[in-house]
Amino acid sequence: MTREEAIKAMQTHRVRHRYFSKEEWVTQCTNGMLCLEDGVMCDPEEFWRWRQGSEWDDGWEIIPNPERGVG
Repeated sequence: MTREEAIKAMQTHRVRHRYFSKEEWVTQCTNGMLCLEDGVMCDPEEFWRWRQGSEWDDGWEIIPNPERGVG
């Protein structure tokens, strides 16, 4: 999926990028912050600051888990 699709999917699902390990994921909490698999919360601007360039424009996928359990 594309970056734009991943941003939308983060609102309801955990997503990962092809560069992430199988254990890594990100999701958006109800307060708008992004939550990573290790419990770290970050502002979306901070998250995307380090993920610039065409390699981050696609290669995203939803992790098949119906329960996020986060925010």
